[in-house]
Amino acid sequence: MTGPGLISLFCFLMTAAHFLRGGMHAGVILCMGLAALSFSRRGWLRRSVTFLLLASLLFWGAETWHLARLRMMEGLPFLRLAAILAGVLLLHAAAILWRRRGEKDLPVPELARSRVFSASVLFLFLLDALAPFRLLLGERVLPWQGVNGFVILLLAWWGGYCAEGLLNPQASPRRRRLMWTVFASVFFLQFLLGVTVASSLLMTGRLHVPVPFMMISGPVYRGEGIFMLALFSVSVLLAGSAWCSHLCYFGVWDCLSAASSRRKGRPVKGGKGLRDWRWAALAAAVGTPLLLSLWGLPVEYALAVALAAAFLAPLAWRMSAAGGVREYCSRFCPMGLAAGLLGRLSPWRMLVKETCTGCMQCAAACRDLAISREGGACRISRRCTLCRDCISRCSHGALGLGMAGPFSSVPSARADMYFVTLVSVMHVVFLATARV
Repeated sequence: MTGPGLISLFCFLMTAAHFLRGGMHAGVILCMGLAALSFSRRGWLRRSVTFLLLASLLFWGAETWHLARLRMMEGLPFLRLAAILAGVLLLHAAAILWRRRGEKDLPVPELARSRVFSASVLFLFLLDALAPFRLLLGERVLPWQGVNGFVILLLAWWGGYCAEGLLNPQASPRRRRLMWTVFASVFFLQFLLGVTVASSLLMTGRLHVPVPFMMISGPVYRGEGIFMLALFSVSVLLAGSAWCSHLCYFGVWDCLSAASSRRKGRPVKGGKGLRDWRWAALAAAVGTPLLLSLWGLPVEYALAVALAAAFLAPLAWRMSAAGGVREYCSRFCPMGLAAGLLGRLSPWRMLVKETCTGCMQCAAACRDLAISREGGACRISRRCTLCRDCISRCSHGALGLGMAGPFSSVPSARADMYFVTLVSVMHVVFLATARV
């Protein structure tokens, strides 16, 4: 590994020097970190470094074309420049081929970890480089040049760690709650500091009350500011109703309340017989701010109404702790209803196989009242949030994550890996920005 490591080290150092010349300090730190990781013998990390070398190769290819074309347009000599950059490209290609020779097939959890790490590094770097303002949380908390490079590497490692745990059926429920709690805690801590210490930690520098229905209520009241609503819609289209079990900064507290109960989720036939207040909550989330806006009431009144509604959540959480199910999310949250409906457009589905015996052991793990028995087998309702906690409870292997529509032929195991990779990368991006 010494030879591939040395040549990879040299490639990343050249890229770091280029970023340093352009004043991209986060890129410098990031490349220095990847240079140090080039000697790692861990399979998933070796695969990640190889992929990021490929990204560096594509970057240098684009730079070669751009600089050579610029010199040609200005009538300057370009052959020497092209020859030097061609050497850089060849060195990258040699490093990639050399590393590929020593790579072995990875187990699925390690493969997902490698993909999450690589995609997170690449995506966060592009966000940091292309955003016209401080987008990543690192430089908003610690305004040091290059600190985002450390943040990107740290969060990419964290995302890979989360993905590896999510693909272990026994560890998945606990790992999901951990990553979800970390995100929500960072989000609300940033919000608190933005309100009390530095307004620069907020998205616009103005107060925004981070309760779920404000994604709808805020734009209706103000007549503008649909960023959070657009983010929610795109996220649900990508990950389906998994928004409600992985990404919502508010629902995790309801989840933890239900998990703390000694009682487990109980099967309810098709969800029938339950009072579902989500439609009423959705009507209130749209109608109330619309009336406040039409009446011309100042923002203080709107905030008072929003805070009063937010304080009702702990009452639902107490019910969740008593019954072992997510009362707020499954019966009161309007965004949960929207995620369930809009999530039908995404390809992800929980599947019940023919081996199901209807024993309902899986229902004891479902905290969303989404599993019932119908015709001697389990049935998954639209309340499902794709938390996947039920998979490990089934002793017959009858439950699994699959894909619908044109992707229905994708095997369940592969679909599960794709899903975990996607939600882990989204988790990293949300954690890195954490904007309110």
